[in-house]
Amino acid sequence: MKKFILKRILISLVLLVFVTMIIYGIMRCMPTSFVENRARELATKPGSKSFDEWMVQLNAAYGLDVGVIQGYFAWAAKAVRGQFGDSWYWNQPVLQKFSSVIWYSFALSLASFMLEILIAIPAGIAAARKQYSMTDYVITVIALIGISLPSFFFATILKYIFSIKLGWFDLYGIVGRLHEQLSPARKILDMAKHMVLPVITLTIVSIGSLMRYTRTNMLEVLNSDYIRTARAKGLSESRVVNHHAFRNTLIPIVTLLGGTLPGLFSGAMITETLFQIPGIGYTSYQCVMQGDIPFVMFYMLFSAILILLGNLIADVLYAVVDPRVRVN
Repeated sequence: MKKFILKRILISLVLLVFVTMIIYGIMRCMPTSFVENRARELATKPGSKSFDEWMVQLNAAYGLDVGVIQGYFAWAAKAVRGQFGDSWYWNQPVLQKFSSVIWYSFALSLASFMLEILIAIPAGIAAARKQYSMTDYVITVIALIGISLPSFFFATILKYIFSIKLGWFDLYGIVGRLHEQLSPARKILDMAKHMVLPVITLTIVSIGSLMRYTRTNMLEVLNSDYIRTARAKGLSESRVVNHHAFRNTLIPIVTLLGGTLPGLFSGAMITETLFQIPGIGYTSYQCVMQGDIPFVMFYMLFSAILILLGNLIADVLYAVVDPRVRVN
């Protein structure tokens, strides 16, 4: 098992190096650049230098005057020491800005992730147990709707109904206008209220695939020989499903859930942007639009690490629940 884990870690590190090289190259080719905008802004001031002179000076200041390969290794040397520089757009250290917004995304993603598991897995099992019944058809329709609905479309519908028509929730933001006048407990409730619609959006658009995946795997397990043997021994249907079938259904689901780890921390860019939740997703979107290379590089590196870590955890858990993986 140790050899298996060590091998997966080494593969992940090699992948991380190549991924960061590609990301850095893409960042250097971004059509929108803070440096260009800043140089253009400074060049318009009375008695200022020309645009080209400002570009030379700013590129040298931010290390953009060297080639991509040389620039990558210079960036990587600092990144290994935890030095990611200052955000051009927010005018503060990248790590400081990151730490101030990451927890909004984590709270949003964790709430939707828990609801997704609590809804999708039991619903998928119920659909498999009652195949071709009305319950199965209803769950299948709900799953297909969740898979098909774009998050921006569903979020717009929720805002139109519950914010514009009913007035139950604010259209945007994480706090209300009178947030600072509230007590600490009511401040938390105010923020939780602003999270309701984003959480519903993320949950609905996410449950469909997990619901269908659970149903498919449960049907496959229920048709296995050992399940027929368990039923022939006189075991109750609930024990056959919950004790024997469900444990084996979890084996492939572990891989799917392991891939959801990045979403807990990396944020939901579209949903956060639509609701203007100041999480890591919305913040990164603003940085991309402004050409803020230091922050976008850190965000992409952070996302890449989470994806590799999620795959590593899924592989390890898969090996724990299925010894054949370790042998092979």
